[in-house]
Amino acid sequence: MTTRTGRAATARAGGWSDPAFARVADVVAVISGLVFPPNRQPSAESGMRRAMAALRLTDPDALGRAVQRPGDARDTVLAELTVGETYFFREEGQLGVLGTDVLPALIDAKAPGDPLRIWSAGCASGEEPYSLAVILKELGWPHGARILGTDVSRPRLDAARRGRYTRWSLRGVADARVDRWFERRGAQFELDPAIRDTVHFATLNLIADDYPSSSPDTRNQDVVLCRNVLIYFDMTSVAQIATRLLDSLAPNGWLLLGASDPPLSQLVPCETVMTPGGVVYRRADRDPSRAARGVTSTTRTAWEETPSFEWTSRLAPIAVQPDATSAPASTIDSGGDQVEAIRLDSPAAPPAHPPGASTHDDASAYAAADYGRAESLARELLRLDADRLASWVVLVRSIANQGRLREAEAECVQALDRHRQSPELHSLHATLLSAATQHQAAAASARRALYLDPRFVMAHLQLGDALAHLGEQERAERAFENAIAALADVSEDEQVMAADGVPAPRLRHAAEVRLRAMRASRASVRA
Repeated sequence: MTTRTGRAATARAGGWSDPAFARVADVVAVISGLVFPPNRQPSAESGMRRAMAALRLTDPDALGRAVQRPGDARDTVLAELTVGETYFFREEGQLGVLGTDVLPALIDAKAPGDPLRIWSAGCASGEEPYSLAVILKELGWPHGARILGTDVSRPRLDAARRGRYTRWSLRGVADARVDRWFERRGAQFELDPAIRDTVHFATLNLIADDYPSSSPDTRNQDVVLCRNVLIYFDMTSVAQIATRLLDSLAPNGWLLLGASDPPLSQLVPCETVMTPGGVVYRRADRDPSRAARGVTSTTRTAWEETPSFEWTSRLAPIAVQPDATSAPASTIDSGGDQVEAIRLDSPAAPPAHPPGASTHDDASAYAAADYGRAESLARELLRLDADRLASWVVLVRSIANQGRLREAEAECVQALDRHRQSPELHSLHATLLSAATQHQAAAASARRALYLDPRFVMAHLQLGDALAHLGEQERAERAFENAIAALADVSEDEQVMAADGVPAPRLRHAAEVRLRAMRASRASVRA
């Protein structure tokens, strides 16, 4: 059942359908450091089954034996057990610090024959390293540059080398920027060869491979980015990876992690640096006299990054909710420009549809990232039963993941015509509107989701983000306060609905940090 905290049950009650999958997970944990709490076990098993199909194995024990040896089988399994979804200029506030502070400082330190070295670790299909190449071009970087992108998945790297993307990978990117650096070819956008040729890709396992000592390309980096990757590892593995990444830096290099990644200052020796775009890390033995302008070095042990809730605009595979009995249309008024954050003591709403992973083919195809097939199957099921809520969710998400955002938004509106009391659909609509930079409308959709489920955590975060974009700082703070309150009674192993697997403690910590940063910003303005 769905509780008022907006938590969703997993496909199974925190377990594996066959003990053999648990044995595979144990092997994977040893070789990679990946961990699988109960809320991640159903999706992990789905990934293992996809790997078995790709490797033509019928027995999970055979998969466990295959993954013990380095090679294609291990790479296939690890790729299936990590999320490879990303987009261009993700967390742009953090990338902006590179352009305004870090890179200008490096210009002075670099000789004409000394190229800038940047490493994007866990780069998936290449959007991040290519974003960095674009930033360098736009800045008119005067020296050479070597940009390295690494990932454990060979298929993702093959896609990166092709340099072709859908509109979904370019969500939020200004049309002028897209027109400048991409050429449209049907439904895809082909990257300018001048950008594509500046990035080199290579396979690398962050936990199993020996770097930087045996990998020259990862040594002496001026900037290392490993964003939203460490969330998949246990803390011992995080410390091991962080140590290697810091060792990969040049003496005055910079390490950037993602908003949802764990803090490093309590795990490894490092210097924490506060910037306008959040916290970055440097080697503990660096020369402190060579700091970039506009940043403040600190030895704080508390993580003070100002994260953005970019995961609310991702449509990565999720456990799709089953159908619910159709309910009367909501009486929420969609008009008006004044958007308030919903208080947690709002009147109780009708219960949301009962959760649980769908066993139907469209949801299975979606979980396997076969979005074209998922779309076709969802449409077929909707022809048989136009009120099937789970298939509407699959349809909208599948279309969006193929880059057809306007069509996805139109289908979402149709779905809402039939299911006005689905908080998940309203939250999904807010995601699509936010991706289109329609923040006023996104706030209104998040507000509708909260009317129906006042403790829907992700809707509170979506509302806070939208209000912050609109300059409504006090109301945004209230939304983040509500998110923190809703998370107060959520245990670590419970799945938060629509959170794309981000654990509750990380959501709570990120919301607290965001709230502190907003309050500090408001206080500095008043001063």
